[in-house]
Amino acid sequence: MADTAPQLWWRPPGSRDIHTMVPASDGTTTFHFVPFDLEGASPALSWTGHVVACESPTPGTLTLAKKPLPPSTSQEEHKDNVARALDAISEGALAKVVVSRGQQHSSAVPPEEAFANLCQMHPNALVYLMHHPEEGTWCGATPELLLRAQQHDVDTASLAGTRRNPSVAWTDKERVEQRLVTDHILNVLAQKGATHIVQDGPKDKTYGELAHLETRISATYRGDLHGLAQALHPTPAVCGLPVAEAAAFIRDQESHDRMYYAGFLGWSSPLGCAYYVNLRCATWGQEGVNLFAGGGIVEGSSAEEEWQETEAKLHSFAPAFLP
Repeated sequence: MADTAPQLWWRPPGSRDIHTMVPASDGTTTFHFVPFDLEGASPALSWTGHVVACESPTPGTLTLAKKPLPPSTSQEEHKDNVARALDAISEGALAKVVVSRGQQHSSAVPPEEAFANLCQMHPNALVYLMHHPEEGTWCGATPELLLRAQQHDVDTASLAGTRRNPSVAWTDKERVEQRLVTDHILNVLAQKGATHIVQDGPKDKTYGELAHLETRISATYRGDLHGLAQALHPTPAVCGLPVAEAAAFIRDQESHDRMYYAGFLGWSSPLGCAYYVNLRCATWGQEGVNLFAGGGIVEGSSAEEEWQETEAKLHSFAPAFLP
């Protein structure tokens, strides 16, 4: 879908430079903003133009759309969803499923200010601000790479498991969760015809006050890069395994529409691409702002610990959005 061009700013991981896109039919770069559920109500957005350096947008640049937001997920509802996930896992229907929640706040800073806050708080994340006249205003800071390519050299990452206390060792449950994601990515790459597949990890990856397990995976791939990204999405890190069954569980059990949360975003050009999973993000609406977070449920998960994990994830980026 590429009708009305949005307003867009992003800052790449590890960089201080902010970029925007000037729409142009002869542009060399296409930006993609893809929802979690390609069968859902939110369309996949794409637009083409020229990438230019710019300053951070100032408050008042955007006129917010008054879209309705889903209500906050209560602690009881989230724990019930985790319990249902554990039942499905014990019955053998799922190996893993990611249960997410929304947290709504009636007052929030302007999105331009949130973008600047996230750039300062998370220097090693992809930080973006996207405003679309129909699909609303989204802003986030994601640590998770979906796919990056320079011509035929591609790399991706398996990111799973969350640790709030760095002095505590990783549990077997967390290592199993991370391995499930890694194995799925390796299988997709092999099925798509990638060669020279190499993995490095898992290793600790720090994101603010949180740590995750990350395995970096590189390969050679000579096919369509956007098609490869679509084949990798959604990874078990944001959906579950088996993917189709986990996605059906999420549709049935989560009362909120994820929309673009846990989708992917990024840019492609004739020379390559860089796509990131849309995590640690929020969207504005007529009720205020809605933040999203989730956690992977596997055998041995605890409903109370999963609630606390989402609390920690929300705490890692919520201050950027709140007055």
